[in-house]
Amino acid sequence: MESSQPPNNLATKPPNPHFAGGVWLLVLAALLLLCGLCSALFYVVLPLVARANPSNLQANVICGSTAGFGLLFGIALLWQGLNAVRGRTSISSARVFPRLIVFVLAFIGAILLGLGTLAFQPITAYAFPPWHFFAASLPPLALLAYGAHRLGQSSGLRALLVSFSWGALVATALAFIIEILIAFVFVVIAAVIIASLPNSRALLEQMQAQLRLAQRTQDFSALSQWYSNPAVLAGVLLYFAVIVPPIEEAVKALVVGFINPKQTRAADAVLWGMAAGAGFAVIENMFNASVGLAIWAPLVLLRVGAAIVHVANGANMGRGWYAARVERRWGKLFSAYLVSVLYHALWNGTAIMLSNNGFNLALNSAAATASTLLTGALLLILFILASLGLVWIVYQVRKSVN
Repeated sequence: MESSQPPNNLATKPPNPHFAGGVWLLVLAALLLLCGLCSALFYVVLPLVARANPSNLQANVICGSTAGFGLLFGIALLWQGLNAVRGRTSISSARVFPRLIVFVLAFIGAILLGLGTLAFQPITAYAFPPWHFFAASLPPLALLAYGAHRLGQSSGLRALLVSFSWGALVATALAFIIEILIAFVFVVIAAVIIASLPNSRALLEQMQAQLRLAQRTQDFSALSQWYSNPAVLAGVLLYFAVIVPPIEEAVKALVVGFINPKQTRAADAVLWGMAAGAGFAVIENMFNASVGLAIWAPLVLLRVGAAIVHVANGANMGRGWYAARVERRWGKLFSAYLVSVLYHALWNGTAIMLSNNGFNLALNSAAATASTLLTGALLLILFILASLGLVWIVYQVRKSVN
């Protein structure tokens, strides 16, 4: 008689615990690849159908950067998703990142090549966007590589990619939506205040005329007069130094809050927090560094400091979530959040004052000496803040290794 028992190889085959996660990774990879392909199409077509002006170049820079991110990161997620569906274990995070010096040299090369392609107008629309993408992405990835080499020996790449995806896609989207809604409230309040002024109609007509002129000529110097107004500057500082930091720090590393307390080490939580911060910084760098192509290189260098802020706060919040979920010390999470918000607010506030000082210098060359001194002081403050962020990253990483 034939046995009714199933073959041994089927009876003993264990279920694949990573299958569902792999399917989600494949879905996300497909969406990113589709977005990357659509952006690549616009990147190729836009220079052919649009006039050669700064606004169209900026649009092509964004299309090219989005294409690079979607295609490269989509391929990485596709690779890990297929491995998860097949039941393969994730490789160590430390194995996939080159040494820090490689990132430094590549970043310097991207800036030099970016400046060269910006100067050669016939090919700028096609040749510049890739170097912008690399210059925006390499600093956050370099900081993540530092953490992965020291914390990722026994931490899988798959979990790191999930955290990076959260920071780059989910956290940025959530923060953007909330910040836009709050900005809309600010605009409504400003409109009500302007409408209450005696000469409100003439003022609105003047503002509309200046906006149309700036859009037509791509000369925004006239708009800088608004920014130098104390009331406008106060509103900008309130928004970017008081409103934005609590929102972004609340959502940026939130993915670490979903850890399994029984299977997570402090090294894992810090590394995943750094990955979320790095993902957030890559997307922010891609868009924010494209707004001033005339000062692209200084802007990219300034974004290095912003990347340090995001990764340092990601590490801080990752350790805070570990303290809350694993060690049951929720007060540590609250303290980490307050420190992250304060650090972010100091950076944003100083950067805004630096940009405002630049506008004032452009408007009033007679005060060049005072403005230059103030610019130097503000740059020094930003350098100190960035250095403190690097020290904090090193401290959190070394503390979590033990």
